[in-house]
Order: sequence, then C-alpha cells, then structure tokens
Amino acid sequence: MKLGRKKKWIIVVLAAMLCGAGTYFYIHKKSQPAVAATQQTTMKVSKGAITSTVSGTSQLDAKDKQNIVIPVDGIIKTMNLTQNQAVKKGDVLVELSVPSTETNLKEAQVTLQQLEKELAELQNELNHMSMSASISGKLTLASNLDVGSQVNKTTKIGTISDTTEFKVKLPFSLQEAVQLQKGDNVELSVDGYLLSKVGSVNTIGREIKADAGGNKLVDVEVLVSNDGTLSAGLKVKGSIGSGDSKVESSEQAALEYVRTAAIFSEASGTIKSMKFKDGETVKQGDLIATIFNDDLQNNIISKQAAIESQKIRVDDAQQKVNQLTITAPFDGVFSADFANSKNNVLRNYPVGAQIEANTTLGAVASLSTMQLAIAVDELDLTSVKVGQKVTVKVDAISGKSFDGEVTSVSNVGTTTNGVTTYDAVVAIPNTPQNDLKYAMTSTAEIYIQDKKDILVLPIQAVTTSKGKTTVSLKKADGTAIEGHEIKIGLRSKTQVEVVSGLAEGDEVVMPTRRTTTTNQQQMMQGGFPGGAGFPGGAAGGGFQGGGTGGTGGTGGTGGSGTRGGGG
Repeated sequence: MKLGRKKKWIIVVLAAMLCGAGTYFYIHKKSQPAVAATQQTTMKVSKGAITSTVSGTSQLDAKDKQNIVIPVDGIIKTMNLTQNQAVKKGDVLVELSVPSTETNLKEAQVTLQQLEKELAELQNELNHMSMSASISGKLTLASNLDVGSQVNKTTKIGTISDTTEFKVKLPFSLQEAVQLQKGDNVELSVDGYLLSKVGSVNTIGREIKADAGGNKLVDVEVLVSNDGTLSAGLKVKGSIGSGDSKVESSEQAALEYVRTAAIFSEASGTIKSMKFKDGETVKQGDLIATIFNDDLQNNIISKQAAIESQKIRVDDAQQKVNQLTITAPFDGVFSADFANSKNNVLRNYPVGAQIEANTTLGAVASLSTMQLAIAVDELDLTSVKVGQKVTVKVDAISGKSFDGEVTSVSNVGTTTNGVTTYDAVVAIPNTPQNDLKYAMTSTAEIYIQDKKDILVLPIQAVTTSKGKTTVSLKKADGTAIEGHEIKIGLRSKTQVEVVSGLAEGDEVVMPTRRTTTTNQQQMMQGGFPGGAGFPGGAAGGGFQGGGTGGTGGTGGTGGSGTRGGGG
C-alpha cells in the first residue's frame, strides 16, 4: 500500500514536470521580441537660404535730440519757445541779458583795436626806415639834421621843390581881369634882370580888393615854365596886351613853386645816412636818407604777442555773449515734455524773468530718424557690426515693418544676474508722416548673416565628431556610405549650409529610428520566472504564482513551491 502511494506521488511529480516544461517552452516562444522594424528616411541636398539674426526689444528715441539748457544766470530778453513747436536750424529760441558779460566783450574789443592800431604804426615805421624822393626837384634839407640825429615819425627831413614850373599871383584891375580867360598870355618881366617870360593865365580870383587909390583889384594866377633862368623868390611884373592897350599889374609879386613835397621820417630812430646835400637836385625815387632803430623789431614782436593774447580774451568774451542767444541746433520739434512731462516749465519763464544756469526748458528732437538701443548678449557681440541691415517692428503699428541699420555697438557691457549685454544702436528713417513716435516699444531683428541660393541640409542629418563633419550618403544601389565627410558653413536652428562634399540632388540618410514590439508582454510579467521555479517545486501554478513557486524551488523543497502555486 505504501509502495502504491509512493508510485502515485512520483507519477504526479513527473506529470507536473512535463506540464511545466511544456508551458515554459510555449510561453518562452510567445515572449520573444519581434524583429526590430527599421524606418529609413532620406533627404535630398537642395538649394535654399539661411538667415541668422539677433533681436532685441526697447523703446524708440530720436537719433538727434538736444536739450535746451540755460548756460548762465540771466534775465530773459526774448522767449520764442512754445510747446510742441516746429523749429528750423538757426532759429533763435531764447535770448538772455547779462550786462556784465556784454560790457566785458566791448572792453576787450576796444583794447584789441588799440593794440592792432599800435602794431600797424610800428609796422609802418619799419617800412619807412629809408626815405626816397616822391618827385623830382630841388632838395632843401632841415638845417638842424645830420647823420646821427635823433628823429621820430613826425620829424621833417626836408622838402623837394619842382623847378620846372613856377606860379605868381599878380593884381590887375577888376575891369581888365574880367576880360581874361584861362590860357591867355601874360608877359612877365623879372625885376633887376633884362628878362621877360611869357606865362599863361591859370585862375582868376573872385575876391575883390582895393589899392591905396581906391581902385578895385583882382589877383590873377599866372603859370610860367622855367628854362633854367628862373628861380623861386624872383619878383616879376605882368602885362597884358600891347601898344596903347597894354595893361600892367599894379604890383610885383614873387615866383613860387607850383609843386613841392615834404619829406618826413615817418619812423623813430637815428639817421644812419644822408645821400644828398642841401640844394642838390634829386630825381623821383632817389634814396634821400636811412634810419635805424634797434628796438623797433622787438616792439613789433611784443605787440603781436599782446594782440594774440587779447584775441583770446575777445573770443572768450564773445563765446560768453554767444551763449546768451540759444538757437535751434537742427530742424525738428521742440517739446517741454523732455524737461517735465507733467508741467510745462515754460510758464515759469516769461520775458523779463530771472532764470538760473542749468535750467532745462525742454529739448529739440528731429523726428526724421529714430533710433533703438537693444541689448546684445556677449555671445552674439562679435557677430554684430556697424552697417548691418535691421528689420524693426513696432508694437503700436501692426502689420508693418521698418528698415534700419546698425550705427554703433558699445564696447562697455552691463552685467545683470550674471548675464553681460552690450548696447547696439539701430537707426530707422521715419516715414513722411512721422509714424514712429518717441518711446514706442519696438523690436529690432539684426541680420547677422543672410545667404541665398546655397546647398542646405537639415541640421539633424550631419554629425560632428573630433573636428570632422560627416553624413550617411545613399548610393545609387540603395546602400549607404557611412561617415562621408563634408564641409559646412552657415547654420541656423534647423538647417546647415553645405560648402563641399555634396552636390545638389544627393540623398543623405537621416539617422534611423527603431521600434520593438513584444507580444503578450504584460501577460508575461512574472509568469516565466515562476515557471523556472518548477524544478524546485513540482507545481509552478499560475503565471504570477509560478513566480513565487520558483522561489520555493530555490529553497529545495516542494512545499514552498506549492504555496507559491496556491498564490
């Protein structure tokens, strides 16, 4: 009986083992993963464009803007400013009155004029250190002058008298004189000499005088040429007509020079030389005398230095006076809002009011060109250059963009929360209607690089490793060349420029994406390991329970496996 039970138990165990093994092989076959499905995608190298930009947002400002600031304390003489006033370059906006400043300028100008006059006199003296004859004639020298004599610029050196012609005024009776005309001949007889000369009437006097007998007389001026026999001082008498109608002058008169020229030194100094003696005849242009003055040149240099210093004083005074007149720096619009947007400061300063230095009345802004200062990250700074094109969009003006240009890039950065940025200023021409207004919020997009008609690929198609850039190039037979090296240029967030290594139309294999499916995966969680437990315990039981039974099998007793199977 015991033997029968033992056999029966062995049969049960063998049956369980056979059942478990069959289950194991069945489940194991079903749980094998499906063959991985490969999804291969290719992209053709094609022509395209890549644009790289840097953008930033800020508020618009006028490119040309200048505050109207009072330079000095003064009284308002003229006030031509009103709120939101259009102005032209050079328009007088404000005039101030500062009496002391204006007086200082006048005094400085008068002093400069005096110094310049003194310099001109010194230079004139320098130009007259030698004296020449201005006409030809007889030289008469001053009796008290000789070489070594001291002279000044008003000292008379002598006189030159023209001896080629003389004149004499002879009194004739009024009755005869009124019958004379200019050019009529007058015979002159020289007193003490048996000489007679023929002269001609030059002028007939208008003043009537009387002689001792009460006869009315008029002076007639007669000119006579000198043939070398006449000299100044000789007394002559004149007669008009001949025979019984001959009329003589009532008196004699002395011959005088018609033309004389005085010689003045016109310079201060010492007579260095005298080229002629008294009474000698000189010709026009002959050198008469020379003067020297050791101090004259030094005086000129000193006076020139004084003038230069005085000019600086005049310029300083003039600039201070110029500051009293404030003009528009350029065409634009004046607004007091730049000084105080809540209160119009112009109301406090009518004509005649006292105003302090550094008072800001507002500003003149030119709206023809606006500007936008945007913050550029330090990583992008080297890519931003003056002259780059910019597209600007304004929040307040939808559906429209404006063209601009980078005009300056700051060299001094600002660090905030560990991030350093640099200001790039963009200039934007305004529209004829001045649509762009001060302080409008705008976004500028700076075109760092912009290439068109270039070969491009998706950036995911290239691999860069150890300084080499490669792609997987598909051949005509469908196979791929892995690690095909290319050179790239410009890149954006999605595309890359192909410089060399590929041609238009070439196909590049995109990185593969594999998918794996497992049949009855959820059903097998824990089931198969449970089956593995049956060598230790005869019964693996259910899939989940079999797992526990397996653990029992490790224990080497079937009891634990049975309890697991019950689970």
